[in-house]
Amino acid sequence: MTLSKTVFLDRANRTASRAAFDGAAATMRTDRQSVFIFPEGTRSYAESPMLLPFKKGAFHLAIQAQVPIVPVVCANYSHVLNTKKRRFRPGTIDVTILPPISTKDCTVKDVDSLVEKTRKVMMDELIRLSHVQGEGQNGMPLPSASGVDDATRELRKRN
Repeated sequence: MTLSKTVFLDRANRTASRAAFDGAAATMRTDRQSVFIFPEGTRSYAESPMLLPFKKGAFHLAIQAQVPIVPVVCANYSHVLNTKKRRFRPGTIDVTILPPISTKDCTVKDVDSLVEKTRKVMMDELIRLSHVQGEGQNGMPLPSASGVDDATRELRKRN
């Protein structure tokens, strides 16, 4: 991980985390280094489409470095790994890389709206990936994944 220029954060020490983020922002600008951050702060092991509240550090970093946020959404994977039921088995997990969200000309004042916008597009995609049938908040059917054909869907049922 050191060779990939991984920045480790001590979440218990705010001052050290802030210094690590400052260094990461400089590296992102000068070396065009990509950074992977899980905005939930930890993984959610939910069986239904949901996201934990987002931490703001990643968004501060993106604004500081003036680089776009590229949301990556991983479908719920409780059918493969379910920690509560102590189950781990083979399967397929859908992942989508969404279009970049610009931080150009954003400032610290824009962090909350950037968090909200990013969380919304990620949640919308998580619902799409979940293949959930039923009704959404307004009584409309929830979308199903458009990129999955019937043959693939049938194969996935067998796993």
